[in-house]
Amino acid sequence: MKINPYFRSTLAKPFQGKVLHEVGTPVVISAEVQTKALGKFLVIVPDPVSLNLNNAQNAADKCEQLRIRINSSKQFTVFSKILIEEKQIAGLSPEKVLSLDPQANILRKLDEQKVYEYMQSSMGIIVSLITSIESFLNLTIPYDYTLEVERKGIKELLDKAQIVRRFSIEDKIELIGKIKNKEKVKQEPFWSTFKEIKGLRDEIIHFKNTDKKVGEIWNPILVFLFDSDLQKLIDDTITLIDYFHPDYLKL
Repeated sequence: MKINPYFRSTLAKPFQGKVLHEVGTPVVISAEVQTKALGKFLVIVPDPVSLNLNNAQNAADKCEQLRIRINSSKQFTVFSKILIEEKQIAGLSPEKVLSLDPQANILRKLDEQKVYEYMQSSMGIIVSLITSIESFLNLTIPYDYTLEVERKGIKELLDKAQIVRRFSIEDKIELIGKIKNKEKVKQEPFWSTFKEIKGLRDEIIHFKNTDKKVGEIWNPILVFLFDSDLQKLIDDTITLIDYFHPDYLKL
């Protein structure tokens, strides 16, 4: 799914250009940019939601091809207490090795560079999806919205900027649910996907499990990245956005 990565807005009053645009008409926004490298140019302002979804989709397409190439390897490394000498196992299939030593540890020899390339691209998908969700939530909170909160017995009135800065992504989803009168989001099928993506994103970004060995930290991350349906992660993220704003990605 390719989405036009344009930031769109709706007109608060009619605009008379070559054609009269009515109130509420969706329009794209352009900006003049001055750089040392390229000079001055005009660019249509990118929508961070669509832009990050496209980043995720491009990476998923790449990962699909990489997965096929990685999985094409036919080489193995064998660890066996019985079959010590390499000549005893050279040329044998994994099935034959196991028939000779059922306790043998057989590991596939994969193209490490392709594995790393897959890791980088698939991790980028996770980060892009969470960024697209949070961007959507931040943009969806009305600009003049205020919320009274109470913490440690002290009441405080927060404006949009404070909400965006201080609320977690889960808190923002709950808030948008109230604003949009769609408060049963946690009962939707895509919610479990969001929680998985959010959990993995935290592991990747923060790397907090310092009490574990490096291998123990990376093992569940790699299992998720290689065993997950990456396209479903993207599709479920789009469904989450559609749940709150069905027309957002269709304008």
